[in-house]
Amino acid sequence: MQNKNLIASTVINLFIFVASIAVIISYFFGNLSPEVDTPVQKFNFFTTDSNLLAALASLSVGIGNILILKGKLDRLPHAIMVFKLMGVVSLLLTCITVMVLLIPIYGAKMQLGGTAFHMHLGAPLLSLISFVFLDGFGKIKLRNALWGPLPMLIYGTVYLWQVVVIGFKNGGWFDFYALNQNGKWYLSLIIMTSGTLALSIITLLLHNIFIKKSNKTNKSSDSLEK
Repeated sequence: MQNKNLIASTVINLFIFVASIAVIISYFFGNLSPEVDTPVQKFNFFTTDSNLLAALASLSVGIGNILILKGKLDRLPHAIMVFKLMGVVSLLLTCITVMVLLIPIYGAKMQLGGTAFHMHLGAPLLSLISFVFLDGFGKIKLRNALWGPLPMLIYGTVYLWQVVVIGFKNGGWFDFYALNQNGKWYLSLIIMTSGTLALSIITLLLHNIFIKKSNKTNKSSDSLEK
């Protein structure tokens, strides 16, 4: 059972890495959306940054799984699982932001068409599925949920600096996430921070619940085999 989970986890995580990196590379070969002029500007968006983060986390899980299958590791290191949690939470935040904020403003075709489908919906769902049901064999302590919002807080600091402090008229970023409507950026910050922390806690708890059930199933299977 564990080997099947390991193989499935490895396949999904390596697919996420390859597909996400392929989409990011495609930006440098003309796959640009109307709101940007250069490939580098795509990194102004949390979508690109969160998918890059999650891709690297998925790669670390995939490599770790391969080492386990080869007998060189007993289990995924705790740091890798926390890294993956950060990636999953960031992608879930991207997905929810797209569904709740961006589709009503820009339309579903723009937000879910072409390669945006993978970045906005496909990668978040696959990452969530692998983390909750397949990745790792151990529980993660609840306090590690505090790591989940870190990427959002780092990006949010840069976003607020560009949008609020510098301002679009002075060469900063346009408020493309509409988080500073009527100057209420502080409300957006509170909502985004608390919402992301809630996502992190829920995701971590789901992982722990399933892992607990999976471990019981594996122990029962081992007993029957003996």
